[in-house]
Amino acid sequence: MVRKSNVCALILAAGRSSRMGRFKPLLSIDGVTAIERIIDTFNEAGLQQIVVITGYNEEKLLPVLRKKNVDIVHNKDFDKGMFESIKTGLRACKLPADGFLLMLVDIPLVTTDIIDLILKKHKECPDRFIVPCFHGKKGHPLFIPSKYKDEIVCYEGQGGLKAITTKYETEMIRLEVGCESVVLDMDTPEGYKEILDYSRVLKGGKIYSLNELLEGRRLFLIRHGETIQHKEKIFMGQYDVALSEKGRSQAIDAGKRLKEYDINTDRIYSSDLARAKETAGLIAELLNLNLICNSNFRELSLGEWDGRPISEIKRLYPEEYEKRGEKLVEYKFGNKFENFYDLRYRAVKAMKRILQEDKNSDLVLVAHSGVIKVLLSEVNKTDISDEIKRPIENGEILLIDKRRGSHERSFGL
Repeated sequence: MVRKSNVCALILAAGRSSRMGRFKPLLSIDGVTAIERIIDTFNEAGLQQIVVITGYNEEKLLPVLRKKNVDIVHNKDFDKGMFESIKTGLRACKLPADGFLLMLVDIPLVTTDIIDLILKKHKECPDRFIVPCFHGKKGHPLFIPSKYKDEIVCYEGQGGLKAITTKYETEMIRLEVGCESVVLDMDTPEGYKEILDYSRVLKGGKIYSLNELLEGRRLFLIRHGETIQHKEKIFMGQYDVALSEKGRSQAIDAGKRLKEYDINTDRIYSSDLARAKETAGLIAELLNLNLICNSNFRELSLGEWDGRPISEIKRLYPEEYEKRGEKLVEYKFGNKFENFYDLRYRAVKAMKRILQEDKNSDLVLVAHSGVIKVLLSEVNKTDISDEIKRPIENGEILLIDKRRGSHERSFGL
């Protein structure tokens, strides 16, 4: 194998695969295990060293790994979390390296072309972190410049690697690669199925856009009714709050207006958060529809900020609050925090799945302001930063009508 790059690959394969229920490194994709597929990709990319970090079930992995041209290092503290495996892997890279490609065994479909794009960008910007993105959503592998190796290995504080990358946020390049494989993981059985489906796409299968799936159909997007008010304004996010009496009236009014459009469906979809679910339930009762809840249509997660007064967040995290205001679309704070790229990815993915399975000519979704805006951004091909400025009132209905070839129109309160 010709080595084309002085870059070391770190493949994290130490976890318990508890959410998956099966040992992820040895799951088969097109007749090849996930770990072998990743190793083969890195070898084809010509990396100078490939280090696999093992932990749980190492005895099952070793027979496979010993057939490959890789270095194997065991992380005895794998139960302490991923960061311990990262530090273990960095210590094991003994050859002089320009940087490190950090890959999770959960993400096995990354192609050599993507690795080449990252390495090309690294040559242009040798001291920058590089993260591949799909439609703005960050993925893997993460490129770590060698200059940060010692700082990462010695770090004992909170937040793990994210604390380091956040510290050097201005040194992070978001590299759009145009391939979903960088964000597809098999952390759950559902994720594994998506991996298998997408592997067929990589071999020439068709990817349908949201607009293609909407062709000849109508999609009604309804924002939930007003919620019970708090003493002061809060970050709502995924904090679960019921409708106020006014909100219930808004939901019933929305149902009455929807009834005028003679919809052709037997069901209504909704976020599973109370404010959306209750709104959808009232509409479903009016129109005799079956209610189907889907957690992928929840509002943007704000992590530990969810449900807390804005004044409190401004007081406790003044710099972070200011950063969010400056970079609203891409801002994240902590592992459970989502940005609008994350929200668009999960909402669009869920809607595409519904459109492929539901053959009714009309679809109705009750969701949140953020969800509706990112769906409109995808349909209208508009920038998220422009779309999120759009005011959407509680109980407002927006119609995407593809029967007449129009992109979108709305009828209000």
